[in-house]
Amino acid sequence: MANTYNWKIVALDAKIQEGDNSDVIYTVHWSYIATDESGEYTVNSIGTMGVTYDPDNFIPYADLTKDDVVAWLEAGLDVEAMKSSLDNQIELQINPVDETLRPDWD
Repeated sequence: MANTYNWKIVALDAKIQEGDNSDVIYTVHWSYIATDESGEYTVNSIGTMGVTYDPDNFIPYADLTKDDVVAWLEAGLDVEAMKSSLDNQIELQINPVDETLRPDWD
């Protein structure tokens, strides 16, 4: 199974002012999306991750890129475990083991 994975940065919570810097990110709201090779099945995982302010490595918001934020996420989250979980969810969509039965009883 050759699934593809993509980060979506949903929102960034920021302090208006922290020391000499403005728009200091402290929480990343993210979605990690997996799609199977056919493009037919897609699942995602969502969450938040706190970011510690480091004035020595501060990136002004105007200069911040998706790659910067993804690097924070990949350093702070267990991405391999997330991929495994998403792979399993796709497999269950392709080969389900459960179903929902809807009786027509009154």
